[in-house]
Amino acid sequence: MSPAETRRGLAVLCCCLTCVGLGQAVVFATLPPVARELGLSPFLVSLIFATSAVFWVVMSPVWGRRSDVVGRRPIILTGLLGFAASMLLLPATIEAGLRGWLSLSFAYPLMIAARCIFGFFGAGAMPASQAYVADRTTRDERARGIALIASAFGIGQSLGPAVAGVLSFVGVLAPFYFTAAAATLSAASLWYLLPEDQKPDSPAVDSSKRLRFYDRRIRPFLWIAAAMQAVRSTTAITLAFFLQDSLSLSAEQTVRYASLGFVAMALAGVVAQLLLVQRIPMTALQMMRGGLAVGVVALLCLVLGSSMAAFTSGLVLLGLALGTVRPGNSAGASLAVGADEQGAAAGVLNSIGVIGNIVGPLLGSAIYEIRPVAPYAMNALIMAAALVFALSARSLRRLH
Repeated sequence: MSPAETRRGLAVLCCCLTCVGLGQAVVFATLPPVARELGLSPFLVSLIFATSAVFWVVMSPVWGRRSDVVGRRPIILTGLLGFAASMLLLPATIEAGLRGWLSLSFAYPLMIAARCIFGFFGAGAMPASQAYVADRTTRDERARGIALIASAFGIGQSLGPAVAGVLSFVGVLAPFYFTAAAATLSAASLWYLLPEDQKPDSPAVDSSKRLRFYDRRIRPFLWIAAAMQAVRSTTAITLAFFLQDSLSLSAEQTVRYASLGFVAMALAGVVAQLLLVQRIPMTALQMMRGGLAVGVVALLCLVLGSSMAAFTSGLVLLGLALGTVRPGNSAGASLAVGADEQGAAAGVLNSIGVIGNIVGPLLGSAIYEIRPVAPYAMNALIMAAALVFALSARSLRRLH
């Protein structure tokens, strides 16, 4: 593949992942207050995300391995179409519940099912995308390439709350339908424009080469991925509730303040991935250690703060932290395995990371009922433990 085709492929991939990031931000910013209107508690809302995450955990390694066999493009396409279907069915179900067409006892399981479509099919998009980048970068370029597609997802997360705010004047569920249409268009552009010149491997893959969760080469990166995802998802799911209860906001104010918080965190992540990682020479281990240290400070701001300014500062620092740690961790896992295991490694990493989406939000929303600040204290302890691990683990020293 020529350099021009590689650049075109990365541009198309970034556009598609921007769409997914936008949709995820729309869900996190809009679903909690809308679900409250339906009468759902924070725990029941978190259960929607956690159930979907179970499917993601199971399917992400499957899709990653499958991309090593059939190629990256078909798997990314499957993920995009699954995401589009989920973003169409979820608001349709919510609207039926708000209008009284469906009882809550029937609408709630349908909301879970709609989100699980994304968990099942959408799980293929990210590992196949990371493997696509790994196929086309050298070892020295790997972290920057992975940070590039991560920044595309982050740009979508930055735009999502703004899109939700603008389209809310049309209707509170309009951002969902807009994202579903955008994802469908992204899937079409990916199919026609993404270069895929590598021939699929033989379907008769040697099962003895299947990458396992307990593989010593990638095990340290799995721990850190799970920890970071727990922090990220717990913050995302509880933030709207936290701001509403801490600052005594109305439902309309909560959407605006939560959107501001999500934008600040996502933009900081993009700055980290597009500027810090791309411009400052750092090894994967340096990215991980530096980002984790900033993350500890960020969460202390959220725990000790009492104003929107303090909370926003903490969210900005958290965005910088996650935007640095995650590409460093993904690049470290990619460098630890062979060229024929890139899809499998990305799939396992994404799968184990999403376990944080299950444990973190469930535990965080449960202790939230005790005290609103409790999930952020828990996150601070998780981040501190990950920092100690990154500083002391012998298995990570080879990344220097």
